[in-house]
Amino acid sequence: MRKMLFAGAVLALLGSTTATTYAAGMTWGAEVYGAFNTYAMKDVNNTIDNFNTVLQQNGISQQLDNITNGFTGGINLRMWANPTWQFNVGWEPIFASTDITVAGVGDAKIDAKAQAFQGTAAYFFPTASQKKFGIGAGPDILSISGEVKDPTPSNADVSGTAFGFHIQGMGEWTMRPGFAITGTAGYRYASVTDTKFDSQSTDPKSETDYSGFIGRVGLAFYLPTK
Repeated sequence: MRKMLFAGAVLALLGSTTATTYAAGMTWGAEVYGAFNTYAMKDVNNTIDNFNTVLQQNGISQQLDNITNGFTGGINLRMWANPTWQFNVGWEPIFASTDITVAGVGDAKIDAKAQAFQGTAAYFFPTASQKKFGIGAGPDILSISGEVKDPTPSNADVSGTAFGFHIQGMGEWTMRPGFAITGTAGYRYASVTDTKFDSQSTDPKSETDYSGFIGRVGLAFYLPTK
């Protein structure tokens, strides 16, 4: 919640700041977006399937859903170095979880939420149109801050870090000076190969794989330039 409030404060600041020229030809701004992601999560979903089998064997019909996709959002700080090159850094919370409440037994939950930080360098094809299209790529860092819980009751904190990358196609439609609609579609590779439970590794190691499709639609706001 604090991070979302911070993101809103950044946008409010950008919307009200007086024109500032940082360097000739550069344009600075920010983007907020909604996103849909898919996730590989092979090890996680195998664990869910095994847990569901135990539930069935005990006469419980409720099942945990596999973690395969999810909606989220994020914020990017953006800089156009010139009309064709754009650079941005951003933050995206990933909400990847599944849970059920078993009547008379208790709660079961697998929460693999994470914080994703990323940087992108993008090349946009030259055009005189208000619509721009380009391709981008860059690194990702993901940090898990999740939890697993079963009706025993038994809880464990989930943690781990992944270093990955993404590639994407990008579009930007200028609606008026300082305001644009953005669109992104691509693929992210980022897998936590040593997921820890209560700060301890498993044997064999457990993988939490966030690799998959990324799709975003957003709004970009830019500072005026002289």
